[in-house]
Amino acid sequence: MPEIKNNQKNSNRGGARPGAGRPAKTSPRAAAFEAAEHSKDRGLIVLNTVEPKRETPPHTRTALLKKARWLYNNLGVASYLIEHLAQRAVGTGIKPKPLTANPEWNRLAEQAFQDRACAEAWAFDSSAQVNFYGAQSLIIRQVAVDGDFFAQFLTTESGAARVRFIGGEAIGSTADSSQYAFDGVLLDPFGAPRSYRVVTDRTTGKYQDVPASDMLHFRHIRRHGYPRGISWLHNAIINCHDLLEYLAYEKGSAKAGAQIAFAITSNEAIRLGGGLSTGSTADTPAQDLSIETLHNGTLIPKLKPGESIQSFKNEHPGTAFEPFIKTIMGEIARGIGLPPAAIMLDTGSAGTEFRGVLEVAQNFLERLQQMLVDQFCRPFWKYWVWHEIQSGRLPYPGEDWWRCSFRAPKKITVDNGRDGRLYAQLLDSGYMSWEYYCDIHGVDANETEDAIIIGYLRRQDKCASLGLNPAEVFPSHTSVMGGAGSSENGSAVS
Repeated sequence: MPEIKNNQKNSNRGGARPGAGRPAKTSPRAAAFEAAEHSKDRGLIVLNTVEPKRETPPHTRTALLKKARWLYNNLGVASYLIEHLAQRAVGTGIKPKPLTANPEWNRLAEQAFQDRACAEAWAFDSSAQVNFYGAQSLIIRQVAVDGDFFAQFLTTESGAARVRFIGGEAIGSTADSSQYAFDGVLLDPFGAPRSYRVVTDRTTGKYQDVPASDMLHFRHIRRHGYPRGISWLHNAIINCHDLLEYLAYEKGSAKAGAQIAFAITSNEAIRLGGGLSTGSTADTPAQDLSIETLHNGTLIPKLKPGESIQSFKNEHPGTAFEPFIKTIMGEIARGIGLPPAAIMLDTGSAGTEFRGVLEVAQNFLERLQQMLVDQFCRPFWKYWVWHEIQSGRLPYPGEDWWRCSFRAPKKITVDNGRDGRLYAQLLDSGYMSWEYYCDIHGVDANETEDAIIIGYLRRQDKCASLGLNPAEVFPSHTSVMGGAGSSENGSAVS
């Protein structure tokens, strides 16, 4: 009988078979993508689905929402990050600027919007809590903590536009879930929302289905296919929890150490003030320290032979405390999407390096501003303007009635003098338009221009009435409008 090769050993089921007893597989490093192979030296990475909407089922999104809210309420760094983003991105508010071909109508519409939606909470919000500007920072905070936020279009008895804000927790799963119903959102075959299920009473199961055309859904779209948003703290929750526990342990150690003022040592035992003892005499409780009080209040402890007294030094927090805290807080900032230095968690960067960090932060803030413009400011402006036209409070200006740009707050900088000189030079040389110059500083170009002209004429009149030369009274009294360039408006959120 011929000898059986190594790869064709006898099988206990049917004799020799090809491949039986073959050598072990080659190392996973021979794979085209090593990261796709399992390594016994590392923990498993498991993702049960690659379908986006199945990554965040309702219970997962709700669990993240609850933890994020608790951290926002109880952890200072989490609250600071959210508040910091809202304040920096919005400032005093992203302001609308009508751009129809009718300048007079633009002025009337802007003034009416400022007097109503921007001035009075009751004229904008059905719960009378925020106006148009206050709603912007509210949206950022709600979306960052909860993952998403909603606003339903409403109208008053006079036909004016208002909104009803709805928290993400109120948009619930449907009892009749199917392929197109997911976590309170009814989708069409292409994944676009048809309606949202607003739960009005969870105990009785009452709800109201609101058409998608009447609802604004605010969220950061992480990846295509997500019907809902998830908390921006999702990457930071574990680190936030670790930070809280670490701080609690260190605080407990520091408080325990603060209760011990001194220690008595001897060759046989160490006794801490208060009757504690260790060492060979641990079975015999130590007696309280005997102290003699003098008339002037000085205390003289009475020690036994061989005993000495010394102050107790508490070693908490140790030398690793600050580096650990800095590392954890940096990871929390990065989890949200910001470099730690941008929120002043790391101030050791040089000037040039820190300007680069601020550019990254500014880009992040501009994306937040654009999210607000696309998902809230522009849709509400068009809804408000159309209802004002329909009610007759505003005339119909033409087919471009909906055109509007939005002015963001002033860009962040660490060197106003340097940047100011650079912008002024670009403006004077014609490489920057007057409109873009004003956008950078968060002011309205027309209003600023009008203020300059009015101020110029007022100075002229005052000096003429007193027989004075304006150039002598105001040495810088020149026309500052001559440097306005003719390039296009470069606003980042137009």
